[in-house]
Amino acid sequence: MNLFNRAAVGLTLALALTVSTGCMENIALVGRPTLQLDQDELFAEIDRVDTSSREIHLRPDDSRTRVVGYSADARVLYLGREYPLAQLESGDKVSMQLKQDSRGKSYTDLVRIHESKRDRDQSRSEIFRPGTGIQTVDGRVEQLDFQRRSFELRDQSRERVIVSLPSNAERSDVDRFRALRDGDYVRVEGRFLDRQRFELATFLRDNR
Repeated sequence: MNLFNRAAVGLTLALALTVSTGCMENIALVGRPTLQLDQDELFAEIDRVDTSSREIHLRPDDSRTRVVGYSADARVLYLGREYPLAQLESGDKVSMQLKQDSRGKSYTDLVRIHESKRDRDQSRSEIFRPGTGIQTVDGRVEQLDFQRRSFELRDQSRERVIVSLPSNAERSDVDRFRALRDGDYVRVEGRFLDRQRFELATFLRDNR
């Protein structure tokens, strides 16, 4: 009877070890990481293209510069047509599919232009013609020059506009100008003297 009990206990232990080992193998398989094959997509503005090192310097929306390499066969698509990557210009707004090379560095082989700087400048010059009627500009103050009574403004398209106060500016507008600080949002009314110079007529009330 004792021999029979010992044999039964031994068999039970063997079965338990076998089941435990199988569970551990399953747990190990579940816990193993899987490869991420999805491609990231980056939206940014071109700062410059360095063809010697095959690098694109970018200005993403978060204002932090970023450098992305590109492959020898990288393509640029714009309005359904394909262009050499070297034709990218500073100010072009693009998106690109990001991959990783063997060293873990980001690179791309496809760039899509969503808004061309050249086309944007052309349409801007057609809209903001010097000497035309009163127009409105808004954006963030980046640089103040109290001696010259002017400040730089970055509008919604990230273009730079230099706003100046005329010699006969209203006292309330002069006081508002003197109270400005870098980063303030302003909305002003006036006339374009050329594509980048704007003469202020008045500050609008909805300044934040």
